[in-house]
Amino acid sequence: MSHPEVIVCAGGGGVGKTTVSAAFALALANSGYRALIVSIDPARRLADAMGVELGTQARALSLDSGSGQLYGLMPNPEDALRTFIEFLFEEEPDAVERLLQNRLYRALEAMVPGIHELAAISLTWRAIVEHDVDAVVIDTAPSRNAVDFISYPKSLAKLLGGRAVGWLAAIGKRTKIGPQEDKMGRVEQLLVRALGPVASDVAGLFAEMARVRKRFILLNEHASELLLRPETRYFLVASPTAAARDDVDYLIKKLGALEMAPQALILNSAFVPERDWIDVLGAADATTAAIDEVLATLTHEREARQRATARITSTFSKRYPNLPQLPMPFVEAVEPRSIVHALAQHLDIPTLLAR
Repeated sequence: MSHPEVIVCAGGGGVGKTTVSAAFALALANSGYRALIVSIDPARRLADAMGVELGTQARALSLDSGSGQLYGLMPNPEDALRTFIEFLFEEEPDAVERLLQNRLYRALEAMVPGIHELAAISLTWRAIVEHDVDAVVIDTAPSRNAVDFISYPKSLAKLLGGRAVGWLAAIGKRTKIGPQEDKMGRVEQLLVRALGPVASDVAGLFAEMARVRKRFILLNEHASELLLRPETRYFLVASPTAAARDDVDYLIKKLGALEMAPQALILNSAFVPERDWIDVLGAADATTAAIDEVLATLTHEREARQRATARITSTFSKRYPNLPQLPMPFVEAVEPRSIVHALAQHLDIPTLLAR
């Protein structure tokens, strides 16, 4: 199958990255794409933004208009890895049970950084195939380390495809019914003795993974292609604050280390849209003190936002003169879903995908 359009949204906390990501996906679907919005943010904000329950299985979502289709996927950190393992071992059901009982696997499930991200991206590929998706928007965690996951699939595919895994899997077969040191080489004997009681768990884990090594490598290669293809577009999301500015600087350096560059900077809440009702009140012959106070407060807030936006756009223009900036409105709404639908109307999909 051909690769879908892939958009990755990254940014620091509190900049509205999840709502922008959801708006991107909605705008794609409204433009006729079969779009998938995926969140690998453990905080699970996407469900609030879309106004629906989301989980490890992609589900169809409603559109504003258009002939496309929108799906949502938000793997739960508590069960994402298990769902991925069941998917990986779908032709080896007995191996799944053994793996879930392995003490090393349980430790990895709870402790290893990046496990949730890896599982989420692999499940993303499954959803792409199942629903014939042609556009994917990935909502990363709100962190300076949000783009680290980009290199996980490729690294793990290389690790599992290495000779060491086959070697450890062979030890696993020998230790399955108890250590058989007479059949092991000297290095194998030393390893088993050094690991002690957990030797069988270590070797057993690799023995089970060896069963699905080809499938695992293939899935990780697909995931890596999604994230590292030259056509993949990375959008950085910021707001008019100094903290968000610093996060953008850091993420651009991180992407550069991965030989990737951002497609554009989305400056969220950068301006206040025109409000006709304010002009009506301002032009009224008679108002009250309370109305005058509200109008003055709104004017002050608008001017303050304009000044902050001018400062940060000027800074970014000097530091990154070739990085396009896309200002997004400050949406006065309480319900996150309303904000998503409002932002989607400000995204020109043909222009953004033509960059």
